[in-house]
Amino acid sequence: MDLFKAVPALRHHPLLNGKRVAVVGVSTIIRDDIGLYFEVGKPKYWRRRDDGSTIIGVGGIGGSLKQGESVLAGLRREVEEELGARARFESSPLTYLVHGWQIADTVALPASKKRLPPLMVILARPRLGGPDTPDHLAILAFRSWLRDRPAPRDLFGLLRVESGAVRAFFERDELPLGEVQAHPGLTITLNGEPPAAAVLRPVLTARAFQSLVRAGHA
Repeated sequence: MDLFKAVPALRHHPLLNGKRVAVVGVSTIIRDDIGLYFEVGKPKYWRRRDDGSTIIGVGGIGGSLKQGESVLAGLRREVEEELGARARFESSPLTYLVHGWQIADTVALPASKKRLPPLMVILARPRLGGPDTPDHLAILAFRSWLRDRPAPRDLFGLLRVESGAVRAFFERDELPLGEVQAHPGLTITLNGEPPAAAVLRPVLTARAFQSLVRAGHA
């Protein structure tokens, strides 16, 4: 999907004017009265380091859009598939453009019944080139509120970060799994046995959200 079809108001933004931007994913920072929820990445995405530890990504709930699927319809489907729960998506008063894992700009976008302004537009350069390669790839990340009790379904695991532990979790680039399991404000539920010396690291939507937390915007 073309970014400007999903978020027309960004077409003339100085960072994006004249650029081709393809939306490659949708995600959500989803919460309830207790805290925020993030997915724990599947084994195919794990990375073993020379020191014997294994990096496991922690990301937002979401995924790719199917052909012809709208942004919010696709995100609603992903939430139901991954958490077995429904979510209420919310308009964000400010949208953060995140590029190079830093906040590049903050804009107030118009809201309507058809389009909710996302919390973040996460931009990245394509790794491969070619005549049809867009200038940027984008993930649209929205705010949402859980309407049901979540459980990790099509996920390796689910991490709940209680409101009071958000800054403590995101102030570090990575945390050993043992520290996460022992922290009173963090709850992790896994659908399998983790590797020895596992380390959790925010990736993609969670990494972009980390930049908001560190800048005092979340």
